[in-house]
Amino acid sequence: MMGTIAIPGSKLEIVCWSALTVAENLALDDALARAAWESGRRALRFWWGGPPAVVMGSSEKLDQVVDEAACARLGLEVLKRSTGGGSVLQTPGVLNYSFVTPAPTHLNVKAAFRLGTDLICAILDGFGLTGTQEGTSDVAVGGRKISGNAQAWRRKALLVHGTLLVHFDYDLAETVLRHPAREPAYRRRRAHRDFLVTLRELGVNADYAAIERVALAAAREVFELGEAYETSCVGVGFYGTSTGTSAPPASSAVVIG
Repeated sequence: MMGTIAIPGSKLEIVCWSALTVAENLALDDALARAAWESGRRALRFWWGGPPAVVMGSSEKLDQVVDEAACARLGLEVLKRSTGGGSVLQTPGVLNYSFVTPAPTHLNVKAAFRLGTDLICAILDGFGLTGTQEGTSDVAVGGRKISGNAQAWRRKALLVHGTLLVHFDYDLAETVLRHPAREPAYRRRRAHRDFLVTLRELGVNADYAAIERVALAAAREVFELGEAYETSCVGVGFYGTSTGTSAPPASSAVVIG
């Protein structure tokens, strides 16, 4: 349970919705965060990674973390998010969550990370798996990372977002991502394919729609919403997969209530 950070407001809107590209999804995260303070709106969105793209942390330097030539050769977009943390490869097999809220009165970075790691651990529990928090903001299963989480406090709003690896292209990751200069102690210099793990590798063969249902149930638990809380699953597939419906126009993405 979250219980470790006071979040203004009592209503939380939850939606599953993926824009067409990773860039659009990141822009939507920032737009919702900017609107959170003015509207008092708290929102949790689940979305899928979409066409492959590299996403850098806000303070990272391109030449240190990404093979730019490889990305150009393969046609991968390189993006920088507003939150910290390390570079990641986004692909269609990565489930993301984004939580935005008016910022709490007192800055508590560890407690904000707990919002994300508790959510990921609750999703894993829904599949009979045990996740543990590792490093600053990772979640691991059996010592291998399955989730990374990041946050930003902007314009009197808090944005916490993170990943859950469902399936993953290790060859592509090894090609476009450099080994980070800084790493959590539990990584022990392991390459991506030895350090990371996915739900598929752990025996979870549920389809995307079933994974989303488990994620929504986990959100109800972590945010203490109760079984009767209504959630919205709107065109989750970024190109018509997942629940079998096409995503609505991008302009409707901000209207999640």
